[in-house]
Amino acid sequence: MANALSDRFLVLSISKRADFHERVATGLNDLMGESADPSISTSVYRETLARSRRFLDRAVPGLDIRIVTADSTAAAARTVRESPLPAALSLVLIDADGAGLSADPFDRSLPEALEQLADGLPEPLRATLSAHSTYVYGIGGTPESLAAAQVARPYVLRALPADAWVLAADVICAFTDHVQLRHTGSALRAATKKGPSALAAALHDFLGRQPRAESDGPWGLHYYTGSVVSGTISDLDRLATSTGNPVLRGPSEHSLASGALARWQLDRAPFVIVVTSGMVDEFRGTLANLRDARARGFVICADTPPDAWFPFQGTVHSAEDSRAVLAAKGIPYVYLDDPERIADDLAEAYAAYHAHRGPVFLLATPAVLDATGTATELNRPEAVEPPATAALQVKESDLEPVLRLVNSEPSRLLWQCGSLDAEESWLVHDIASRAGVGLADSLTRPGSVGRHRDGSVVEEYLGTLGLYAFSSRVHAFLHEDGRLRPRGEQALFFLKSRLGEAATPFSPRTLGRQLRIVQVSNDKAHLAPYADHPVHADARAFLKAVREGLDVTPSVLDVRKEAIARTRDSASDVIHGLPVLPMSANYFFQHLRTVLEDLITRHGYTYTGVFDVGRGGISAVRNLPRTGPGFSGWYGRALMGDALQAVPTVALTRDDNVLAFIGDGAASLVPDITPTLVQQSALYGRRLRQNVTVFRLVDGGHSVIRTYHEGRTGAESSRQTQVLSLLEPEWTRRYGDLTVRHRHITDAARTDLRGLLQQRAAITFASVLLSHNNEGDGLSLLSSLGWQRDDLPELTFAMARAAR
Repeated sequence: MANALSDRFLVLSISKRADFHERVATGLNDLMGESADPSISTSVYRETLARSRRFLDRAVPGLDIRIVTADSTAAAARTVRESPLPAALSLVLIDADGAGLSADPFDRSLPEALEQLADGLPEPLRATLSAHSTYVYGIGGTPESLAAAQVARPYVLRALPADAWVLAADVICAFTDHVQLRHTGSALRAATKKGPSALAAALHDFLGRQPRAESDGPWGLHYYTGSVVSGTISDLDRLATSTGNPVLRGPSEHSLASGALARWQLDRAPFVIVVTSGMVDEFRGTLANLRDARARGFVICADTPPDAWFPFQGTVHSAEDSRAVLAAKGIPYVYLDDPERIADDLAEAYAAYHAHRGPVFLLATPAVLDATGTATELNRPEAVEPPATAALQVKESDLEPVLRLVNSEPSRLLWQCGSLDAEESWLVHDIASRAGVGLADSLTRPGSVGRHRDGSVVEEYLGTLGLYAFSSRVHAFLHEDGRLRPRGEQALFFLKSRLGEAATPFSPRTLGRQLRIVQVSNDKAHLAPYADHPVHADARAFLKAVREGLDVTPSVLDVRKEAIARTRDSASDVIHGLPVLPMSANYFFQHLRTVLEDLITRHGYTYTGVFDVGRGGISAVRNLPRTGPGFSGWYGRALMGDALQAVPTVALTRDDNVLAFIGDGAASLVPDITPTLVQQSALYGRRLRQNVTVFRLVDGGHSVIRTYHEGRTGAESSRQTQVLSLLEPEWTRRYGDLTVRHRHITDAARTDLRGLLQQRAAITFASVLLSHNNEGDGLSLLSSLGWQRDDLPELTFAMARAAR
């Protein structure tokens, strides 16, 4: 039994209304046998009181409850401080309306009042204050008030009962719960660990010691939840917050991986992802994309004890072994099942992290997750510090033929650039300007180079080169009369690229026989078999060597600049000008492009683009000017919905505007991101820096597949490509200081797109109503022969005659 002093309990009753205090006192006095108010003696109340007394009389005999009444949290703290009572704080009961507080989850008055109360209490009582014992009576009892935004809070929220006996009974239940679960409940709970999670402390220390390059963002904590990992998450959350690292959520485990991938591609930001048992498969193919991107981070995935018999949610046991799945995917992992070996296992995990092979999975059993310890005890200095690595220099034998190409040989050079850091970007643009090199980004890495840089137009930028979304300028630069120019007249450079299928619209046969190719990669396994000049080197070392060796023949430079100037920056279709309704994608993006061009060139507008898999994403990549790198769901496995799921992470960690382009097919595959955005922005204080606009491009189908089905096979549209979109009405909602809007865009010419993109600290979901077409936008090389092109090649007529 608890000692006599600890059996004295303190209850704070906070309201300006006397009847609230009276009802609280009635219930608590009845527990001590000091009240007998027949007006509230209903059968349910009597039964509640009897069962509570049955427990309390034996669990805490001699029960002593002290009640402090006050009209505000500040007054309650002051009263307790001035008249210290030898008691444990058991309940804080607040009548929100009666205390002048709002229980709206997006109003800061109540959280600030609770913080003020905690700060004002003496230390011994502050230590006993908990979310479990704070009850706020602050919402109405009507269906309308109960249907407002609901979210779990760090206190218990109730409607203030209209009947006096209901409030008194609720207070009795709350007090008895506290005594059993918090005061005398240690026997009901498993032994509580002492101190922070050893795993959390070690990872936080490790990542904090890693050197940050200029382009590296701070590592981020991404988590969902789960009973087994709840303690580890809480410790990591506290540690990450203390060092200013972003804590980022998502509506599913898959969204955590999408967000981590986006931050890695945009900011080179490492990560820790934490999920519970059995969730290895919930990351979808995004796990392979993280591996391909060589993204650095850890994924903590709880697992069951190794000796469990067919465990619930376990993935390492006699019937299955998720380690084999990870090994098959080429993803490094460490299985942590012994608290005594955590230091050894972490040393292995750190070595895998430094190897730069993608995310490192930590499959941890409950015993390891519950183990305590400090980073000093677990992190060996030699394992924590990154090994020194020298830059991979370009060999003279590889550089010589490349310099010959750059300085004197072909009349046309096109460089497709992968992800570039600040120095690499400067080198690329300097070389392009001095050597007359055309520049292109890609479907998978849009914005690595772009039309605008530091507020100026990049004359050498020709557009996008990719399996889809290749621009008309790029096509015209490489082709003449519908056919590739002779191999000796041009060369393609692929910088920091695996030269995978998504990188170009050309077949392997074409790449090998009709194009001269230079490829630069620091991973030898990524050098393509059809590269004429494979260069195994770091991009920075290669670019520095090329710049130092620049000596371009003046006549060659003149020809190259003229070739770039002759390409037309054109949509190369006519339907972009036709105001039919529903709009074509061509029409919508032409209008949006005009608005963006003006905002960028005249108002210094910058944005991060997020492009999902589908026709809408293709059209946005191909047609819109970019001001920096974006995130493309087309990267890797082209997973529909990845880009949408990454929006909350991108929006809450970038300093510029965020524009997302999401097809209705992608949106239908994944959870709604709105609650996550609102929760983190309005409740967690991760304020939006600028504007977030999510364009949901609605045409009722899987358009890319439909184009393939209709264009390549000649088949009619079928049900497999249909997507039913139920359009919500327009609305505007306020969540604290955050404005969230849903708008319809039926005619881009009649919509204030400029105002839409410039409203700060706002989230706009814009449903763009479109009609499907198979025309243009680089959907396939065959589209370059369409009748709407600016220049119609003779090949178009030859094919038509052959068909007849």
